[in-house]
Amino acid sequence: MSHLNDLRSERPTVQIGNGKTDRTRNTIQRILKAAHKVFTKNGHGGLSLRKVADEAGIAVGNLTYHFPTKHSLIDAMMREALADYVEAHLSQFETGRDEPLDILLNVVEFYVRNARESHQFFYQLWGFAGSGEEARAMVRELYRPIGRFIYYLVRAANPKLTDREVRQAVLQIFSLEEGYKLFIGMGPESSPAIQSAETDIREITKRIIQTA
Repeated sequence: MSHLNDLRSERPTVQIGNGKTDRTRNTIQRILKAAHKVFTKNGHGGLSLRKVADEAGIAVGNLTYHFPTKHSLIDAMMREALADYVEAHLSQFETGRDEPLDILLNVVEFYVRNARESHQFFYQLWGFAGSGEEARAMVRELYRPIGRFIYYLVRAANPKLTDREVRQAVLQIFSLEEGYKLFIGMGPESSPAIQSAETDIREITKRIIQTA
């Protein structure tokens, strides 16, 4: 909980908007929502400060006052997206007091279920990661805190595992759920395998934890 609450406090709209007026905080939120929309639709190559400013309904100069470069804007947009995921993780604790394995299964199911609407964002995210070392480092930093969160849950779900085995399990779980995100978007939605994705990811994750 402490780890996740630290991530929650690092939300860009909180950090950048701290001490600012309501109007300024609202502008920052609009910019990041617009950046997310443009990035999801056009990818990093098709994202420009002009397009984001137009989508947000503000002047480019107003946008660059808060985010002077495309890099700084994409970084903030991704960290804001991470914070949204953190809120979803926290809800797994706040809505019940399940065992660590149950919480882990709820989280991986959320990843897959959420992909039914957000898979296009992840297509663009991984395309961005492959565009260069700087982008790869940015995405790596985006996933690191979530990986740490899953590490804690795996370790708690099966205390018999060594540190090496926990890390192997985390990598296997992430590889599976990220793959599900991409293939869900490929469809077709009528495919039995696609329809049962949430159930399948829970069962496979449980097997990984119990047999690692």
